[in-house]
Amino acid sequence: MREEMKTMNKTIYCTLDTETVGGASTPTGTYNFGCTIHDREGNIIATTSLLAMEHYDEIRNDDYAKKNFPIYAERLAKGEMSAVATEEEAFSIIRNLCRFYGVKYVMAYNTGFDLCKTICRELVPEFEFIDLYLMALQTITHQKGYARFCRENGFKSSSGKSCSTSAESVYAYITNNPNYIEEHTALSDALIEMEIFVRCLRTHKKFTKNIHQWDAKGREYNKCFPKWAE
Repeated sequence: MREEMKTMNKTIYCTLDTETVGGASTPTGTYNFGCTIHDREGNIIATTSLLAMEHYDEIRNDDYAKKNFPIYAERLAKGEMSAVATEEEAFSIIRNLCRFYGVKYVMAYNTGFDLCKTICRELVPEFEFIDLYLMALQTITHQKGYARFCRENGFKSSSGKSCSTSAESVYAYITNNPNYIEEHTALSDALIEMEIFVRCLRTHKKFTKNIHQWDAKGREYNKCFPKWAE
């Protein structure tokens, strides 16, 4: 009972990730939902991994999604992922988990996608949110050690002008594992994003809540991207 009361008195977070078909700019369907409910120290209270079967056949034909189709098929067969009929049903499960555990903040690495371009946008009116990408920019990626790590290990942005600031690069840095490769399945990615959040908090630096990184461009609290060349 005492442990339950301690949890009840803590701020609870939901870190989530989604995988979609149809392209990042205009996704046509969200097929994989993953989230972890946790506290600020990264103690996990609950997780869920969901596959929306209405989009199942689209996965194997999507240019980006098809590479992970065997993973989904295997995890469904092993019971490591739950099948639901629709993305609306998957979303409802995540929202109900947030309500049940008293979540205050919903988070994603790039809320400008997950909380704007997918059905998860419906979480924002009910819960506050933290864009973990913006948080990482404000606390980790502008550090000299991060830039040095990226240059030593070839973590370069697609433009080639700056160091990469992807979740994969940031996670590789905080775990000192330059060989890390992001799986790009929803729960797996949500778990590493939760760890990025915990590491950001440990810097004890200020960060901005309830604003997407793309809306923060040009503002003084949005730290610049580390240049590739010193």
